[in-house]
Amino acid sequence: MDSQVAVKKTKLNLKKEVLKYLRYWYWILLSIVVFFIGAKIYLRYATPQYLSKTTLQFPQTNTKGNIPLTDLATLGNGLSEDSELQGETTAILAKPILSKVVGSLNLNVGFFGVGAIKENELYTSSPLVGKILSISDAHFSSVSYVVTYTGNNTYQLSEGPLLKGKGVFHLGEVAELPFGKITLNLRAGRKSFEAVKVVFKSTNNVVSYLEKSVTVVLPPNKGLLMELSLIGAVPGKSEDILNAITAQYKIEGVKDRSLEAQNTQDFINGRLEIISNDLSGIEGTKENFKRTNEITDLDAQATMALTNSNDNLKQLITYSTQLDLVNSIYDLSNTDKLLPSNMGLTSATETYIARYNDMLLTRNKTLKQATNQNPSIIILNKDISEIRGLIRQNLMESKTTLQLQIAQLQGQLNADRSRIYKYPTQEKIFRGIERQQNLKEQLYLYLLQKREENAITLAVTAPKAKILNPAYTIGIVKPDRQQIVLGGLLVGLLLPLVIIFAKNASDTKVHTREQVQAHIANATVIAEIPANDDDELALLKPNDFTVFAESFRILTSNLKFLLRSKEKTKTGGVILITSSIKGEGKTTIAMNTAITLAGSSRVLIIGADIRNPQLHRFVKENKKGLTDYLISDDTLPDSYIVSSGYSDHLDVLFSGAIAPNPNDLLDMQKFDEMILALKKNYDYIILDSAPVMLVSDTLHLMKNSDVILYVIKSNYTDNKMLDFAEEFQISHEVENISFVLNNVLPEDSRYGNKYGYGYYSTPEKSKGFSSILKRK
Repeated sequence: MDSQVAVKKTKLNLKKEVLKYLRYWYWILLSIVVFFIGAKIYLRYATPQYLSKTTLQFPQTNTKGNIPLTDLATLGNGLSEDSELQGETTAILAKPILSKVVGSLNLNVGFFGVGAIKENELYTSSPLVGKILSISDAHFSSVSYVVTYTGNNTYQLSEGPLLKGKGVFHLGEVAELPFGKITLNLRAGRKSFEAVKVVFKSTNNVVSYLEKSVTVVLPPNKGLLMELSLIGAVPGKSEDILNAITAQYKIEGVKDRSLEAQNTQDFINGRLEIISNDLSGIEGTKENFKRTNEITDLDAQATMALTNSNDNLKQLITYSTQLDLVNSIYDLSNTDKLLPSNMGLTSATETYIARYNDMLLTRNKTLKQATNQNPSIIILNKDISEIRGLIRQNLMESKTTLQLQIAQLQGQLNADRSRIYKYPTQEKIFRGIERQQNLKEQLYLYLLQKREENAITLAVTAPKAKILNPAYTIGIVKPDRQQIVLGGLLVGLLLPLVIIFAKNASDTKVHTREQVQAHIANATVIAEIPANDDDELALLKPNDFTVFAESFRILTSNLKFLLRSKEKTKTGGVILITSSIKGEGKTTIAMNTAITLAGSSRVLIIGADIRNPQLHRFVKENKKGLTDYLISDDTLPDSYIVSSGYSDHLDVLFSGAIAPNPNDLLDMQKFDEMILALKKNYDYIILDSAPVMLVSDTLHLMKNSDVILYVIKSNYTDNKMLDFAEEFQISHEVENISFVLNNVLPEDSRYGNKYGYGYYSTPEKSKGFSSILKRK
């Protein structure tokens, strides 16, 4: 038996659980309809957001170092590593670039159509054009006004901060506002306009918006590509912004690459000017010397003598040229200018110069967005200082080596001069002049060559990136119509279900037979009495064939079966009716049970609830009753019993006067003798007793009772009361107890809304959410 009870407690009736929700189908349907309509209204007035995109492609170069005239196709172009491309995703949204975009598109001023519910940005369809001329408020971010045309080429600003006494301005003239000066004018072809809303924003405000709104991604496995996207309400505006960003990025890229070549060109031009002046002076000296000394061809005269010295002289010229170049670069390294590259120095020095130039360019670019106190600037300055020291150290080493070599060659030339002492002094002077001329000419030709190479680099104006796809709009991405509609339907479905679930989960009242049987072991529920809200007294009427009356016929049938099963009471018996607390309907159950049994048997109902009698609500009360009989000297209670007025077979013994000691009265031997005497005259005796949880009066009546009916009121009795009923049954070893579930709603009965079977009445309608609230 215990195992069967355990099964009852754990078994889930899925159909009944589903019906708990389906009984409120019309509320669920209404919720779905409301949320569906709400979703449609939202979609009607929500501003659609469009996705616009553009794609850039970066060329790739594999050249390592700058080798003069070796790869003109990639000179100054391309990216050599993926990490550089990753860095460009930040550079393309740099504040200087975005600030120029804001200025070029005049994004500081926006116009919107004034609507009752939403405002649409007009952009190019605006009847007005505006511009912020100056901003006087350093903390200005944004402000909006409503612009109304007032005739005579004037307009009025409202719904925004204004200077005192100023609200009407002339079109095309400067208007002074609290944050600065602006101007508004009619767009070409317009003579008047309807009221529009204008929004003025600072450049920093718009730049911050673009930094957050523009998305830059590098598509994987697609080469050196970069995608920019922007979501906005006006597709044309989004496309213009993306196109302006890419155009400005290309311009800045060309400027950055041209800066190094321009500095190199300036250095070479300066050196060429100095050497050109030196050559002019040397050639003049040579001309004067030959004319004065009547020299025609010294080479023919000294060929044999100078054969050995020519080689040393050539070497000396080469070293002197290199020394002069080293000295020039060494002097330039004391400044913050870019150093010339590819000048034929050692490979280590050329590498350091290339790194020095790159770091100097990076620092100068970063200084546009940061101050000298920026940690990045400090680190760059430290790195630049270190590499400058390495460059100067290498230059000094080269200078020392060249000076040593020149000294050695000079010594050899002096030895040669001593061997040709026989040549005239004019020959010595002439050779000195010619040597200086050759030295300057070689340096001059070398610099000319480098200037041409650098000019090619400077002439390369190809942008850093190619626009693969100009800005285009894909379509609406927000709001997602399908998602909003489905979401509305889902919320409309789930919300009432959640409310119903929350109400059911927080409901601690007893509602069904199953709850009683789950809480009380071996509980026998012999009847479910439906709720009867139509009649205040809920009393059966003659020839009553309602569901309410039928439930009492079922109750009395089961009750008769229980009484017949007892050996000592083959027919009739004493029925004790009680409950846990007041208000559970035990008196109503007792009265209607008595009326039902009185149809074929003699019945007496006794008001055994001496403390709080209730029978007088149903039957006209006799002043005397049970307590009066018990304290009297009468041996029979016949004079205290009155007819109920409902049936000739139903009599009533009222409680009588309220006594101070009901426990003692009910425990009297006289009460037991009264019950034995009444059994001879009545088939059924019904005792309407007090609640067992509040007082102990009922305990004295149990020994005289054949069956105990324990009333539990659905939607009223708390679940904890069932624990008390079980404890009461066990602690007092009550075996003849049965339970009656009173006030059961149709949906809580085991027959559901089909209670009544359709012969006598139509199923009662569900009360909707009101029944849920009643349970609470």
